Amino acid sequence: MGTKSSSDRHKHSTYKPSHSSQKHSKSDPKSSSKSYYHTHRPSSSSLKRILYIGNLTSEHNRKDILRIFRFYGPVERLWVSKCASYGFIEFVRARDAHYARCRLNGESIGDSGQRIIVDWADVQ
Repeated sequence: MGTKSSSDRHKHSTYKPSHSSQKHSKSDPKSSSKSYYHTHRPSSSSLKRILYIGNLTSEHNRKDILRIFRFYGPVERLWVSKCASYGFIEFVRARDAHYARCRLNGESIGDSGQRIIVDWADVQ
């Protein structure tokens, strides 16, 4: 087939969100070299199926998170940090991950009223 134009290559480059309106501390889980998806690298075909979930509280348990995200499609796996403030979720289909990201980012879930962050995982 033909070669890809520069605009096609740009469409497929890794998405790195800029959270200019949000302050991140040095312990930002997305930049941590010890995060789950830095040590358990998924295949390149799954990169757009993995979402970062941030701003979780102790009230958000695995069961509740799965229930909320499964509404948007089948989930392959969920990992939540020991401190339960962030996690990663991998969908079976990329379109379901995209839909969940669009619908849940900035939404408050649970009784705390805390808004969660849902964005593409920064998998390198």
